[in-house]
Amino acid sequence: MTAHPAAPGEAGPATGPATLPEPGFPPEEYAQRLFTARAAMERHGFDALLVTAPEDVHYLCGLDHQGHFALTALVVPLYGRPVLIERAMETPTALAQTHGVTHHGYDDATDPADALLEALTPLLPDAPVVGYQPASLSLPPAAWDRLRTAAGIVWTDGQDLLGGQRAVHTPREIARIREAARLSDTAMAAGLDAAGAGAGEHEIAAAVYAAMLTAGGDLPAFAPLVRDTGRLDREHLTWSRRRLGPGDGVFLELSAARGRYHAPLARLRPAPGTPGAARAAATSRAAMDALCAALRPGATAEQVFHTWRTVIETATGEPYARHHCGYLVGIGFPPGWMGGTRTLRPGNTMELRAGMTFHVQSWLLDTALGTYAFSDTALVTEDACEVLTRTPHPG
Repeated sequence: MTAHPAAPGEAGPATGPATLPEPGFPPEEYAQRLFTARAAMERHGFDALLVTAPEDVHYLCGLDHQGHFALTALVVPLYGRPVLIERAMETPTALAQTHGVTHHGYDDATDPADALLEALTPLLPDAPVVGYQPASLSLPPAAWDRLRTAAGIVWTDGQDLLGGQRAVHTPREIARIREAARLSDTAMAAGLDAAGAGAGEHEIAAAVYAAMLTAGGDLPAFAPLVRDTGRLDREHLTWSRRRLGPGDGVFLELSAARGRYHAPLARLRPAPGTPGAARAAATSRAAMDALCAALRPGATAEQVFHTWRTVIETATGEPYARHHCGYLVGIGFPPGWMGGTRTLRPGNTMELRAGMTFHVQSWLLDTALGTYAFSDTALVTEDACEVLTRTPHPG
């Protein structure tokens, strides 16, 4: 293996080089996260944990770059210093950004799985049990095939070990999410202002990006979704070069980012003269009010969903099918600001805890009352829910 001259090495001081405000949190924040993760590892009988989800790598050591298209992994042994395995050319960035880890760089001629095993094996006892993240989009099947056949390692599903921990935010993280919410509101206001008759959807998106970045936002993990309301049901469709006509409504869904923390929201401006628009909007907002009232510590995800759906079904007088009414948000990396799969949906018994933040959504699609949709970011507090995004609803 030929590594970058700076690798292996250790991260510099907590503030990084004088020109970079990195890593984003003080050393004690990362130390507490690592301590909590290792306590969970010990309960699960893990000798080490292989972390490949970018959100979890960032959470444990602060790495924040766009290089996760190449295998990047954090090996967390039960004892000793974690090791960050990265493409060698990324080592200067990693050294500047991360805290409390050593570095193991691999060159482009090296199989990343070989580099990972080279770093992992010396950290392990005999007959080790190693947790991994099978649902991670950043663990390529080719690499996993090589890892799982490595002699002597017992691989065990550790997918949920960090997800539950990361879902409950510290006061410093909540401050970041509040900043992201402020930036999201700024971007949404700019987008709605730009969304007049004759405006191109691409021009609306440009206004969104200009506002959020000029106000101090970072690169968000997901593009803003901009489309006319005639295509509302194409839920992950973003802008085209189509121009809004005088009879078009518009839908915008977006999130700004602050230090990789996100706070999404969506707003809909109905097409002029849409039949039932006021009733659909009122029902959607009433359902959201009920959702937020139910979003408190001790409730389960499915209870929140049923509370929300009951308001809609009572208003429409008929069953309503929807896959969820929100999901956990916080740290996000491409291709999404979601950073996981924990949703407010039927069958999810996840218990809500203070410090969780959710992208809460209230969508009515083709109901007896019509169609309307909007969303916000909400924080679960000690005894209630606080909506963090505050953009007024367009008329």
